[in-house]
Amino acid sequence: MVVRKRRKVNKQRGERTQGNGDTKNNRGSGSRGGTGLANGRKGKFASLWRLREEKHKLKPAQDKKSISLEQLNRVIDTLVGKGKVKKENEFYVVTPKSGYTKILSGGNTELKLLVKINASKNAIKKILSAGGKFEFEKNNFSLDDISDDDEFVVDEVIEEEN
Repeated sequence: MVVRKRRKVNKQRGERTQGNGDTKNNRGSGSRGGTGLANGRKGKFASLWRLREEKHKLKPAQDKKSISLEQLNRVIDTLVGKGKVKKENEFYVVTPKSGYTKILSGGNTELKLLVKINASKNAIKKILSAGGKFEFEKNNFSLDDISDDDEFVVDEVIEEEN
């Protein structure tokens, strides 16, 4: 018949110090891992920490992807190949379908872009000076706000649209 092994705790019942050495060794909060719940997820209550429920946010975070003009120049052909950017006449039409939400002004462009997503003011200047168009309604923004130096670019774009 198999003999059942006794647990160490049960073996130490009746012993004065129950395996903790001298009588002074098992006193105070240090022997219990501290007081309170501080640092509990590392040692004291580690198993309970893993069982806790995760808090759910009301809305999932939106992926906001931005791209610079230089990066857009490099990947425009692959985006056209994948069908994310359309080429109409001489214009590349960049829409939210491209996977990007904003164009930033890093680098320069010689491409004629028809932009239907958000862009920074400097990116709009560069797009317009390259012969492109910007068709995105920004709050509190108009093409007249760009600057006095770039009025000739804005006038050319407005004449082309009419």
